[in-house]
This record gives sequence, structure tokens and C-alpha cells, in this order.
Amino acid sequence: MAATAASQIIFFIAAIVVSVAVVGTLISTTHNFSNDIKRRGSDMGNTIQTDIAIINDPVAMPYNATNKTIAIYIMNTGSTILPYSNSSVTVMINGTSFTNLSFVLPSGVKTWGPDVTLTVYVHEVVLPKQDYRLWIAVHGGVTEDINFRIS
Repeated sequence: MAATAASQIIFFIAAIVVSVAVVGTLISTTHNFSNDIKRRGSDMGNTIQTDIAIINDPVAMPYNATNKTIAIYIMNTGSTILPYSNSSVTVMINGTSFTNLSFVLPSGVKTWGPDVTLTVYVHEVVLPKQDYRLWIAVHGGVTEDINFRIS
């Protein structure tokens, strides 16, 4: 009888130890999962507030064949101020990325805020007369694309 009670106490203590270990692991995993959800929600909130629109006329793109430069007009249609530099704006034409860019804000404007149109000049680009696909990505992963024609 005493041996049975002692073995039951040992099994009871072992069950408690295993339960505490499992609960500790679950609490840690749940805490990490909760932090990941908060971080993802914050990222999604920033993405939702960020939006752009390419406002060029697709049949009359301002391309200067002599200077090999095309002007792209991008309006900030979101509600946040966007950075603009070679590291925060990506320009691709027919799948080719261009890094020789310059940026011009309207006169008197200091930031690329909501409803402000940024002019992006792509330099050293040769565009024969044909159809093209323009793709722009800005800080935060927001993209916009249009088809246009050089004629």
C-alpha cells in the first residue's frame, strides 16, 4: 500500500513538472505570435496609408530622345509623406530597372506629401517608338504601373 502511494506521488509530481514545461512553452509561443501580429498590423497600417498614382498621359509620354530622358509624374494619393531617392523609388520599364534618376518637387514644396506630384526623370534611357510597361515602387512596397507608347 505504501509503495503504491509513493509511486502515485512520483507520477503526480512528474505530471505537474511536464505540465509546467508545456504551459511555459505555450506562453512563450503565444507571446511571440502576438508580437508578430502587432508588428504585421503596424506594417499593414503604413501600407494602407501609402498610395501613389502615375498621372502621365500614356499616349504622350514626355520623352526626350536627344537627352535620352523620360519624365514620370507620380502623385502621392495616400495620407503620409513619402521619401524620394534612388533607394526609396524604383523605376522599371519593360522589366529593366533604372537607377540614374533625378527628382523634382513643385516650386515651393519641400516634402512629397499627400496630393503632391513628384517628377521623376529617368536619364540615359533609350526608348524606340513602341509600347512599354512602366512600373514604379515606392517606400513601403506600394506599386503602380501603366502601359505607354512612344510615338
